Amino acid sequence: MRGRGTGTLGATPRDRGGVADARVPAPYAGGRCPRVALSGVELVTSPPWPAAAPVAASLGVTELVAAGLLRRADVRFVERRRFAAAAEAERVGQPRPRGAPAAGVSEGAELVAAVVVAPLGSSQLTVEVRLADATTGAVRSSSRHLLPTQVDPVAVSRIAVRGILDALGTLGRLPPWNDPFPTAAPIDFVPSGVPESAVADFLAGLAAEEAWMWDRARVAYQAAARRVGFVEAGAAQARTARLRLGGTLGEN
Repeated sequence: MRGRGTGTLGATPRDRGGVADARVPAPYAGGRCPRVALSGVELVTSPPWPAAAPVAASLGVTELVAAGLLRRADVRFVERRRFAAAAEAERVGQPRPRGAPAAGVSEGAELVAAVVVAPLGSSQLTVEVRLADATTGAVRSSSRHLLPTQVDPVAVSRIAVRGILDALGTLGRLPPWNDPFPTAAPIDFVPSGVPESAVADFLAGLAAEEAWMWDRARVAYQAAARRVGFVEAGAAQARTARLRLGGTLGEN
């Protein structure tokens, strides 16, 4: 099921400071793929999936969304969280942790997506996405989708990706691309079909990657990616391989 997109809560199309309404897609304006960063995913309530994990639930969903954007050819995902920390550490002369990649140079984001997952009554969740100008912080577009309460983290992340795409579409910033795995950003909610064991492998890989433990990350992501259709795990595995071979955080 799909909720309506709104510029601000309760707003009608483009009636609040020019914020675009995700119900009104605009033609692609041309040019390069939009450079989009992710500020994070906020879970307003406890997640409806098992909470025992090596990383916080919000971080897990954030990185699932990041991986869901990394795999796409119509969006250029800009790493922000780890790049900013590494760049600041380099600026003040802190030694780089063992195994950590260099910050490198980032082209920078044009738009920053923020995602909030909140309960709506007793049987639904809302996934609200807001795209803000990376320079001014002004909200440019937003979208909102509805999910059933009992949902897995991969399905939540995929609806968040869909919300980002919808918001880009209202700005005329979404290039045409035929996704070979369209259920990775479904127009309407569908269960992901990714089992808990594969999600656990993904989160183990993320925990290892956060500690720059590349071999552990590779093994865990590889195990997760063996599950048919878990394309986010494959994207995370490819990112790990690139960083392990000397890539920088500023490159994507």
